[in-house]
Amino acid sequence: MIALATVAGAADGAAPEHAASEHAAPEFLTMDQIVVPIVGSDRIEGALKVKLVLAAKDTASLERLTARLPELRAVSVAGAIEFSRLFASPQTPVDALRLSADLTAALRAADPGIARVLIVEVCAEG
Repeated sequence: MIALATVAGAADGAAPEHAASEHAAPEFLTMDQIVVPIVGSDRIEGALKVKLVLAAKDTASLERLTARLPELRAVSVAGAIEFSRLFASPQTPVDALRLSADLTAALRAADPGIARVLIVEVCAEG
């Protein structure tokens, strides 16, 4: 009897209440490009350039993130500088997975409404 009620509900267009929340469209916030120096042997060897998109957990988080964008950019720049200092070189490919994980951790500490930091473009130039 329960199976028939579920099928009948689906047939007339009714959907479970949780279905809408499970498949909600992701909310994205694009940040301007970040450029930080690559320093090695006490001199500037190049620049790390990265473009980020913040994936918000929901619409309310997106609105809060948009209002806090300057602060979140400062956290992103600090994270990019730290990554550049430890891991970046103009002679090697950038470890985008590590950079994304590092920036996600730093930005989530600043605002838990961030689901993930997506890197849409990254390069290390000499």
